Amino acid sequence: MIKTLYSLGAYLHALMFGHLVRMGFVLFDSQVDPEKITAELKRIGDAVKETGEKALKEAEKAGQLSEKTKTAVDDLLTKQGELRSRLDEVEQKLAASGKGNGDDDQAAETLGTVLDGAKEALSDFVEKRVMGKHVQIPISRKALTNTGATGAALNYPGTQILPMPLMPLLRQLRIRDVIAPGQISTAVAFYQRESGYTNNAAPVSEGSLKPTSEITFELITEPVRTLAHLFDISLQMLADVPYLQSYIGMRGLYGLKSVEDTQLLTGSGTGQNLEGLYTAATAYAQPSGVTLDPTKEQDLDKLRLALLQVELADAFANAIILHPTDWAGIELLKDTQNRYLFTNPQNTTTGRIWGRDVVSTRAMTQGRFLTGDFMAHAQILDREDANIAISFENKDNFARNMATIRVEERLALANYRPEAFVKGVLESAS
Repeated sequence: MIKTLYSLGAYLHALMFGHLVRMGFVLFDSQVDPEKITAELKRIGDAVKETGEKALKEAEKAGQLSEKTKTAVDDLLTKQGELRSRLDEVEQKLAASGKGNGDDDQAAETLGTVLDGAKEALSDFVEKRVMGKHVQIPISRKALTNTGATGAALNYPGTQILPMPLMPLLRQLRIRDVIAPGQISTAVAFYQRESGYTNNAAPVSEGSLKPTSEITFELITEPVRTLAHLFDISLQMLADVPYLQSYIGMRGLYGLKSVEDTQLLTGSGTGQNLEGLYTAATAYAQPSGVTLDPTKEQDLDKLRLALLQVELADAFANAIILHPTDWAGIELLKDTQNRYLFTNPQNTTTGRIWGRDVVSTRAMTQGRFLTGDFMAHAQILDREDANIAISFENKDNFARNMATIRVEERLALANYRPEAFVKGVLESAS
């Protein structure tokens, strides 16, 4: 009987892996289908269970269960465990490669892959130089913030994924990074802006009229705006895709992000400008009930009270926006022994005050600040992701052997509740 069990074990072992091979499974192939392996694993598991139970019954009839018989049955279960482990490893590899989640192409998309995909069109465009023609390359938002394997963590927040050393990623925060993302498919955004709220909720007895809270809205019409700029490059640069990628990332996209910061923050809302969050924000007013000597109030005090003002408006501030000069002044604060008060010169993480992220940007006027609930009461509505267009038909490009690159995007900004944002003048500038 033991010999039969061993033969059965060998047979089932071969059956498990042989059947997988016949079905086309390669356990460490990136194209493997985990669902099929799981189904097969269940079928084999049922067969192993049934075989083990039969073996135990036969042994019980004989009066005892020998150690060799136990070993033979355990061996079958071990083979099943090996298959389970291999399935787990396959699933981990698929997860690491970004496959199996229905978003394979987007997961691996970077600015480099986008430009590589357009390499043939670029080469043909440069060689033929047909009059009046231009080449256009759409770039998704994911490609703008993903640089591939050695920079996959450029999306805030993150850490740099490198074998050695593993260090927190220090990256300049943009205003976009702290605002809720969104999309829009029309040329105009229509939304309700809350302009007043009175909470009358209260306990009521059975049969009594329920109190009514009052929320006042106003209909806002926000057109989608276009942000764009041009710059010239040589034909030699245009023919070198890696160099073109570097230059567009360094200058083209940087310029677009800079003007986006300004529009999201201080856009006037007139003409072709967005209405910035600072423009529509509520002015700072020291909350009542706070005991603070006005003659000793510092920038940090005012920022903390501004956070309180946001919280008293039933919101929670998630970021503070400052001019780089003001942020540097705060970071340089020291005690009487010349020790920095709340920062470490060796710190490699994003700056924070009172537990909130600090966005240091020249889009903010020096001496002023803005704080608020950016994630819950404002939203960026992207109409079109950034796209790149290249043309020879501009100014004296022919005479100078140059081409012109245009980088642009279309978006709107929804400010659902200005009361959730507080702006003011720092104490050091007042």
